[in-house]
Amino acid sequence: MTIPELEDLLQISKRVGKQCFNAASCLVSQLGRKGKTRVSLFIGVFQSLSLVFCFSFSVYIIVKWRHSDSNTHNRNAALIFDTDLDFSRKALTQRDLDYFAKNIQLNFTVLENSFFKKKLFEAEILLTNKGVKPFPPYGWEIIFSQPALVEPNSYPYPGGVEKPNYGVRFHFLMGNVYKMSPLKGFGTIRPGKSKFIRYINEHSNVAVTDVHPNWYFVSPDLEPRIIENTRGDSLDFVTPYKTPAMWKRNTNTEDPDFDIMNPFSAAKRYRVHKVEDLGAAQHLVIPTPLSIQTYNKQSAVNVLTNSWVIFAAPRLANEGKFLSDIWGMTMVLKAQDSHYIQFLEEKVELSLAGRALPIEENYELRVTPTNNIITIKASHPAGAFYAIQTLLSLIDKDGSIPETVISDGPRYKYRGVLIDVARNFHSKEKIFRYLDVMAMYKLNKLHFHLTDDEGWRLAIPGLEELTEIGASRCHDPTETKCLLPFLGSGPFSGPPGTGFYTVEDYRDILRYAAARHIEVIPEIDLPGHSHAAIKSMLARFKKMEMLNVTEATRYLLNDLQDQSDYLSVQSFADDAMNPCLRSTYTFISRVINALYAMHRDISPLRMFHFGGDEVPAGTWQKSPVCERLKLSGVTTDLKTYMVTQIANMTSLYNLDLAAWEDGITFEGKPMKRDNFPNKNIYVYAWNNVWEWGTHKHAYEFANSGYKVILTPATNLYFDHPYEPDPMESGLYWATRYSDTKKVFVTLPENLYMNADTYRSGREINICEGGNTEEDCPRLEKPDNIEGIQGSLFGELLRSQAITDYMLLPKMLALAERAWHEAYWEKETDKVKLQEGMNEDWTKFANTLGHKELARLDRLGYKYRIPPPGAIVDGKVLKTTVEFPGLGVEFSDNGGETWRWVISGETEVENGKNLILRTRSPFGTRYSRQITLFEDYNQASPSSLASLMYVAMGVNFTLLANFLNGVY
Repeated sequence: MTIPELEDLLQISKRVGKQCFNAASCLVSQLGRKGKTRVSLFIGVFQSLSLVFCFSFSVYIIVKWRHSDSNTHNRNAALIFDTDLDFSRKALTQRDLDYFAKNIQLNFTVLENSFFKKKLFEAEILLTNKGVKPFPPYGWEIIFSQPALVEPNSYPYPGGVEKPNYGVRFHFLMGNVYKMSPLKGFGTIRPGKSKFIRYINEHSNVAVTDVHPNWYFVSPDLEPRIIENTRGDSLDFVTPYKTPAMWKRNTNTEDPDFDIMNPFSAAKRYRVHKVEDLGAAQHLVIPTPLSIQTYNKQSAVNVLTNSWVIFAAPRLANEGKFLSDIWGMTMVLKAQDSHYIQFLEEKVELSLAGRALPIEENYELRVTPTNNIITIKASHPAGAFYAIQTLLSLIDKDGSIPETVISDGPRYKYRGVLIDVARNFHSKEKIFRYLDVMAMYKLNKLHFHLTDDEGWRLAIPGLEELTEIGASRCHDPTETKCLLPFLGSGPFSGPPGTGFYTVEDYRDILRYAAARHIEVIPEIDLPGHSHAAIKSMLARFKKMEMLNVTEATRYLLNDLQDQSDYLSVQSFADDAMNPCLRSTYTFISRVINALYAMHRDISPLRMFHFGGDEVPAGTWQKSPVCERLKLSGVTTDLKTYMVTQIANMTSLYNLDLAAWEDGITFEGKPMKRDNFPNKNIYVYAWNNVWEWGTHKHAYEFANSGYKVILTPATNLYFDHPYEPDPMESGLYWATRYSDTKKVFVTLPENLYMNADTYRSGREINICEGGNTEEDCPRLEKPDNIEGIQGSLFGELLRSQAITDYMLLPKMLALAERAWHEAYWEKETDKVKLQEGMNEDWTKFANTLGHKELARLDRLGYKYRIPPPGAIVDGKVLKTTVEFPGLGVEFSDNGGETWRWVISGETEVENGKNLILRTRSPFGTRYSRQITLFEDYNQASPSSLASLMYVAMGVNFTLLANFLNGVY
């Protein structure tokens, strides 16, 4: 910006103001370097009070400067100047909105976490006009979603919270959805110019995936339009996280919880993942069989020659057919002399550490080359099916299977995976894919998270509103035709925000799972996490109330007079079903009955999982219906009352009951088991964040007579990232990262030994030395540990590719721990335990890299390929990869060409220019690229954002037309 240009602008201001210009201020600062100076100006106009015919201006002057060769934002500059009078305030047309959606570029930047040393972060929205038309300061609003509560210190703000310095108002709509509206002082954004808006948010934002896509414009009477550069899953509109202030949750070095985590450098990854390459897979099968009596690679059969056939005992005929379909073999009614696979129904009794293994899943497999016979023995179809999976793992690409005798069975009856389709929907065909890979690795429970605040995904006959409204997300602030566009799903109905399973779809999933001996456990999450159900039944009520009030209220889930004030963890203020309404239980009964009918003739419903987790504090406190219930003589707390009602209801169907641990907790302790009539109650123990003191819950429930499914969030929540890197997808509330090894080394029956670090990354030791039995109760009833589960919640799972990435290869490590008890798990000496873990991990990692990942490749699964670690020793490039057997490539010309790395032999001239990546077994996919010498540990947290906030916090209206580009 030159001085003549500035004078021209002042003249324009005078003309526009009808000869009104009260005062102008211009401050020029210079800082020379090598004779070069860049002038940086902020100019504003003070509000004129003396001239009544003048329009109002607000003033703000800040001067910043930068060297001509500096790239740092804290010395950048802008000239800020504004007038709204270029526009007559006519309504925008659809053509206008379409144009601005394409030509207004939106960028999101995290400025600082631990803002003012609090659990807050400051973010910036930058709007840049890439078109040729001025962007008006009125007639539009921007709808967006983000997980963090906007301006939490001002919540609740029913009329919105104003940010006068930036000329905008933020509105909380519900959950993670917000609206940003321009105020009078917003100003016009002229072509080529920009405007920034800064605002405060709850908690932290340390990863690109903390920002949701598909921000969109709305305008009265017009169709919404997605801001084009925010569309889709690339998240390119998010500024890279390049400083500790951006990637650390807590940047306050004086705080004991200061975040010591940094993204892994190539050198750090080289140390962390330095696994010896043993040259070949070390395990014949994953999960590892209980006993391998014989294995002789020198003697083998080949099942792809000589017309092999299959003979199966009647009870095992389906399993024989399953294998015949894969290998193209003929089923015969009796065995022939040779070249056949026989399925024999015989008991296979096995034990582990004196405990009998579940006989239904045991099997024996014999591969006998002398007479070319393969024999599978099992007493139950499930055991025969698992023998098939072992056989499929043993065969090589030429059809050869070595001489083998294996006796095998699982350590746990329950080997599960949770897949969340409520947050983002996955079609039944996608679920089939995950059932296939679960079956490959002998996992047998699909915990199907069908409902949540953001979606209801299963048709319930007679309650069509659940899927008409609760299964659809679009732009509808009233939520009468669809839910809000939670999780960045955008303004239009469509996947992944919209979708549901018809009754027949769901039954198809049940059939597919049953054929693979996988039990589907449907979860209907209540009373919390029920926004979708509540809104659906409220819409039903409004549709019917004028015709038949009794029928309208039959399935109502909320007290219409309830004035309770609460906010859930996910920022919902209306997501808790009311336990005091009779209609709530009518609704639950209707759903249970529908599920029971869907399962009956395929895979009978065995348990009802009602969720029960994260019910917000303050719910129902001002509900008149609940007040009347208490006056009627109900003395138990409402939570216990509701669980008891559900338990009684499910017992009528002879169903077991299941819930998350907090669903059956009262005042921090398990509810009395005797209160509930169900034969079994399964508690899913998840909340073990070490510093929260909740690590003991799993054992407390087991000792209290509950059946426990272990799914500790620190180790087995697959929605957490593989590395503490801003580019890695994942949530991080339980632990900053959880990689495949962390899943592998999980100790299900020695949970306290899993404690490794606080969320900050500092090392932690719990339940050692002076801890009491109250702090760290012992597991007194190990038989009540029913199994383990990996849980993949779906807030970020907007595509099949990212779902594959988060699920695999972690699922393989889960399968190993669920099926096989490692020799080192009982070790009490920490040094010996670590040695055993590392030795076993080396074998497992080599098996993945040299064998299993290639199997997944052939089947089309887009598992995560880990980036390499690397150092340069002299001129020699040394690399490592988490799963030995995967190749590493490097480029020294910016990625134009790539070459193989032979670790310890490849010489490089200039390591500073190197980019590296890991390659999949068949060279069709690659890891994210890394640079060799980026050292994340050298940077220090910046206080710039805090200083700027002080400056910008002056009570003036910030004039918002950026005439000098980026600030």
